[in-house]
Amino acid sequence: MGTLSCLTPNGQVTIPRQILKSLGIGSENQVCINIEKGCLVLTRVEVGTEKGNSNTRVEAISFL
Repeated sequence: MGTLSCLTPNGQVTIPRQILKSLGIGSENQVCINIEKGCLVLTRVEVGTEKGNSNTRVEAISFL
């Protein structure tokens, strides 16, 4: 069974700290939210640059 959380009047939801920690998501991480097969899917997004290259690389990491 999952952890219960409520939506605020503004449509925001708090993700419990234990779930964030188990998925390796911290306060500095960006996340991507998608709908797949009727479910919300939260994915951590890694943003970084390669040495000698000013292009930003964005990589979505799936937790499932």
